[in-house]
Amino acid sequence: MLHAAAMLCGLAILWMLVTQRATSPQDWAIAAVAAFVCVAVAMRFGGVSRAFSRMPRLLVLNATRLGAVVRGTLATLSAAASADVTMKPTLVRVRTRAQSVAEGASFANMISATPGMAVVDADSDGLLVHVINEDAIDEAELGRLEELVVGGGRR
Repeated sequence: MLHAAAMLCGLAILWMLVTQRATSPQDWAIAAVAAFVCVAVAMRFGGVSRAFSRMPRLLVLNATRLGAVVRGTLATLSAAASADVTMKPTLVRVRTRAQSVAEGASFANMISATPGMAVVDADSDGLLVHVINEDAIDEAELGRLEELVVGGGRR
């Protein structure tokens, strides 16, 4: 995904340098369209991984989870500020159905974006996650999140 984004930006800059035209919005639009066409051709012939094509769906998923992340952040901060001693930090093993490294990394990223959880290790079996409160783990919610990330709505 980063390679495709870098290629898109690099090609737009290269277009501007070669044509020596960067004075109007139309010049910028032409450069962006030309760079996008080059990236689309590269995608068609295998020059870009599937992670790049999944990026828009993951951005939408991040945006939809923003409210839950903010609520979790506030709850974690209030527990830390009140010196809540009822928390039970632990390491939890989360098995995943990810078929590729990119899917596993996307799921690990979503878990780490959840307040109170951080992925500390990943292997072929799943993820090792550090949680601040063992009792607050919702297995069903993790399963739904994994289905959204890995499954992408496939049935």
